[in-house]
Amino acid sequence: MPRHSSILTWTLLSICSFTTQAQTVYTGDGTFYSPSVGLGSCGQQYQDTDLVAALAEVSMQAYNPGNPNNNPLCGYKVNVWNNANPSTTVTVAIVDTCPGCQGQYDLDLSPAAFNQLADPSVGRIQISWEFAETVSLTTGPFAGAVPGERVAINQKVISNPEVAESRDEL
Repeated sequence: MPRHSSILTWTLLSICSFTTQAQTVYTGDGTFYSPSVGLGSCGQQYQDTDLVAALAEVSMQAYNPGNPNNNPLCGYKVNVWNNANPSTTVTVAIVDTCPGCQGQYDLDLSPAAFNQLADPSVGRIQISWEFAETVSLTTGPFAGAVPGERVAINQKVISNPEVAESRDEL
């Protein structure tokens, strides 16, 4: 192979090289609540049928900019699974704060999300979760979590199109 072809190949390989990072998995308790009783700390109201969650207050407070509606964690999607049955997984969006959650990585799930992981009569399960998208935060407990990209929560987690349409009108 001519020398200039080798240099070109080496240059292209250098440009196209990728760095991968291992995902961070968080473990905590999974419970459920009704997001339909009022506005969540992220400033929106959701239905029990939406795939949403409230993150432990200690984690949400680590990023509180003063107005919880502007918390940068709002809208991030996470993949959650039941540790007793890891094949049961659900993807939810963080839309609220869980003041009753004791562990830093506990999630309070909507009934629709919890039902995909366990029977509601159980009430509390051991869960693990990871971000379903890259976290663009540079400080705090979730700095640099990978992979994916941020999405608009109104377009991705609302199961009722009429609810989504009414939110778009606000």
